[in-house]
Amino acid sequence: MKVLWFANTPCGACERLNNNINGGGWLLSLEKELIKRDDIKLAVCFYYTKEIESFNYNGIHYYPIYRKYSSSKLLRYFGRLLLKQNIERREIENLLTIIESIKPDIIHIHGTEDNFGLIQYHTKLPVVISIQGLINPICEKYYSGIPKNEASKYEGIFNKILLKKNTYFHNNYLKNASRERKILRKTKFIIGRTSWDNRVIKVLSPSSRYFKNNEIIRSEFYKNNWRKLKFEKNLRIISTLSDAFYKGFESIIKTASILKEYPELSFEWIVVGLTRNTSVIKIVEKWLKIDLENLNIKILDPKNEKELVKILLFSDIYCQVSHIENSSNSLCEAMLLGMPIIATFAGGTSSLLEDGKQGILVQDGDPYSIAGSIIELYNDFNNAKQYGRKARKKALLRHNKKAIIKELINIYYSILKD
Repeated sequence: MKVLWFANTPCGACERLNNNINGGGWLLSLEKELIKRDDIKLAVCFYYTKEIESFNYNGIHYYPIYRKYSSSKLLRYFGRLLLKQNIERREIENLLTIIESIKPDIIHIHGTEDNFGLIQYHTKLPVVISIQGLINPICEKYYSGIPKNEASKYEGIFNKILLKKNTYFHNNYLKNASRERKILRKTKFIIGRTSWDNRVIKVLSPSSRYFKNNEIIRSEFYKNNWRKLKFEKNLRIISTLSDAFYKGFESIIKTASILKEYPELSFEWIVVGLTRNTSVIKIVEKWLKIDLENLNIKILDPKNEKELVKILLFSDIYCQVSHIENSSNSLCEAMLLGMPIIATFAGGTSSLLEDGKQGILVQDGDPYSIAGSIIELYNDFNNAKQYGRKARKKALLRHNKKAIIKELINIYYSILKD
């Protein structure tokens, strides 16, 4: 079977392109297992910021599509000013040229965030789309934590001039949400992972056929296990998040402010994935009139797989604070390590972790509940450790590599029969 993937990352090509921060992410893990199959011939297409020819690497043919208006800060600025419809039309033509060249049996699109799904309006080949995040629900939660007027007030004049202001990004989300609806209206086959994405798909793609297929997590998280015998005297809380407003950075600030008033607890809160100059950090600091250092919050740049595992194993509690998620890879990774976990009851999180069984679920945007959950775990290490053990056991079953590949192959063949 000839399978063509369209992906938002270069997948395994990251190794050849020396992009090693996320190492291709979970798609690289899936890719490595899939190509072990003798009955699968895989090609991967992705957008890239440099103009390079297609190439073979580790038995897979990669097709980078040059995205001119993403290759430099100046071109990105002009790209924001240009008519995106014209750019998108040319990109779809490039995608169709690759499809014609490969002539796959089935096309698998990973995510609805980009324009790959629009090819369904121009090809009769079977197409299946895997849900990652969903833009339409994200738009509803975009300003859940940070009010729009406060974001606009504190984002800075240069961000406004360079069209990096959050109102611009939010409007861009709204446009992409419209495109996502167009894509899903045409989609016949969907792969999801949670009860949440299943319910959303019933609305956005009511005539589609839904399959479930979990993710293969990055390899280092299978190999390692959180084995602490007690919490650090200075409790180490850790969160991994991006700079998106809906990821809940302000909840970390508010929760840390509450914990500072709790005299029995000494803590450090590590945030991985941002830089000190990230826009959302500056906005929240000005809005809430705080200083991160005074709240014992430490910001760490994005880390590669091995670096992140090392930091997590040395930490005490993993805390997810997002306002909206589908199946958070970061949460799945923390579960696979067997860490004590607190997570917001957001999107598909409850499909991953059951409250009071593998960790604690709290309402998003509620710093008092998050703070109370941290104190609860801190005061009962044995219970926290049991949560972690049960989380690892559940994650090992959910992210079983052989089961996931077998399931995916069956989905492909089922679609071809259909």
